[in-house]
Amino acid sequence: MTSLQPIETVQLGDRAFESIREAIVRTELPPGAPVKDRELAELLGLSRTPVREALHRLEAAGLLTARGRGGWVVTPFSEQDVHELFELRRRLEPAGLDRLEAEPDDEAIERIATFFDGYQHPILPDRFDDYFSQDHSFHTFLVACSKNVRLQGFYSVIESHIVRGRHYLSSGVPQRIDDTLDEHTGIAEAVGARDFELARQRLLAHLRTGEARMTEQLRQKLAAD
Repeated sequence: MTSLQPIETVQLGDRAFESIREAIVRTELPPGAPVKDRELAELLGLSRTPVREALHRLEAAGLLTARGRGGWVVTPFSEQDVHELFELRRRLEPAGLDRLEAEPDDEAIERIATFFDGYQHPILPDRFDDYFSQDHSFHTFLVACSKNVRLQGFYSVIESHIVRGRHYLSSGVPQRIDDTLDEHTGIAEAVGARDFELARQRLLAHLRTGEARMTEQLRQKLAAD
């Protein structure tokens, strides 16, 4: 009876969490938007129990803020958020470079060195999503090189906030995207040459520039609103 195979148990709370998290990160639910479990349950075709479970997890991750009885709002995105997130990134992301310097991994070093080989100037709008996915993967892989599972888990929470900020401030993308390619390839080339001190310097400079640019974009958006 090949048709009668064990059916994978799907945790509805996990599916609700991923769906709502994605809506928040992509700013389909923008900063400050009210969130109600009853309305989301109807949209997702679920009972309120897994939805509430998901909302509490999103609150713990800092993406939602509790408001009143049974309600939440999407956490605002402020200049303080930008500064705190980038401060954490500057502390966490170099850990992968530190580990590679102490315990060289030829395969990981080669992967980093060639991470952006498929891109060149100018990056056209139809490749923005692809490039941003590669950007995200690059920084995530740097952290993974630390081989610290807890650090990677903590970083994944931070990345959700950074990607949310990128979507929220997407109007500033064209002016910055080609600059980030140069910054990324500079880091990759330094790692390929096994000059980890230079790679750290370039990584930190890239993050400082990203923080300044995101702060500027946020100020412009708030002024326009």
